[in-house]
Amino acid sequence: MSRRVSPAGVLSAASPSKFSLLFRRVVVNLSHRKSVRVAEVLLALAVVGGAALFGAMRGGHMPAVAEFAKDVGDRIAYVAGFEIADADVRGHNRLRRDQILAAAGINAHTSLVLLDADAARDKLKSNPWIADAVVRKYYPNKIEIEVTEREAFALWQRNGKLAIVARDGTVLEEVTSGRPEKLPLVVGEGAAKTAAEFLAVLDRFPSIRANVYGAVFVAERRWNLRMTNGVDVRPPESNLIVAFEALQKLADEQKIFSRDIEMIDLRIPGQVAVRMSAAAAAAYDEQRKPAKTKKGAS
Repeated sequence: MSRRVSPAGVLSAASPSKFSLLFRRVVVNLSHRKSVRVAEVLLALAVVGGAALFGAMRGGHMPAVAEFAKDVGDRIAYVAGFEIADADVRGHNRLRRDQILAAAGINAHTSLVLLDADAARDKLKSNPWIADAVVRKYYPNKIEIEVTEREAFALWQRNGKLAIVARDGTVLEEVTSGRPEKLPLVVGEGAAKTAAEFLAVLDRFPSIRANVYGAVFVAERRWNLRMTNGVDVRPPESNLIVAFEALQKLADEQKIFSRDIEMIDLRIPGQVAVRMSAAAAAAYDEQRKPAKTKKGAS
């Protein structure tokens, strides 16, 4: 409707035009049709969904929304026949098949269509036991996972805690009780990442290695050995082979690891310093005392 001014200067409503009447009649008729009502419902849902999405973005809930959307999509694709019916898992030894599938984010409702092979591979590699992984999809419902596992190399003790580590120092698993594996024990900050080189030298001297309880990394510079009988062996920072050759000779010829001693110091080139235990030292001092003469003896 338009407005016009009467001769008396009073505003009054003008009669509706024929076009306006025709437009209103069309809108009223369409509003009673089912298709238009459906469109209105869809429009309302779109508005509400958009508002919810905006709220999720502002509130930092997008990961949860994305996970929910993926779950819905997985279930739809699952019903459509794209469920993962055959999962071929290879290369695992330490980990179980179900652990690998769970690490890849694959469950009973995961569909092949929405599975991101690259994302699944990244998830697998986030497991410290898995050094590398390959994920292949075969439509309509088969997946193949091939993993390369890290091997347990040593037990690492630091800050009173024990962990299984790989050769490169990666912590594979925390140990909560006991010493579960027949692995060399390394102790100290930084020991896990430098143990491989030191133990490789020690392996060249099997009779020494057989008597080692653990290796202690001192000040992140050099190693000490704690033997099974409690003796501390102090090798130098460098020239380890020469020092261990000297220790090997003492073990073979003088059975030094069976002696009553506390420490063997190899840090001075060409010399071996030995410290006896307190009991051994006392016995030695007693033997060196001069014999007492009997009273009245001439």
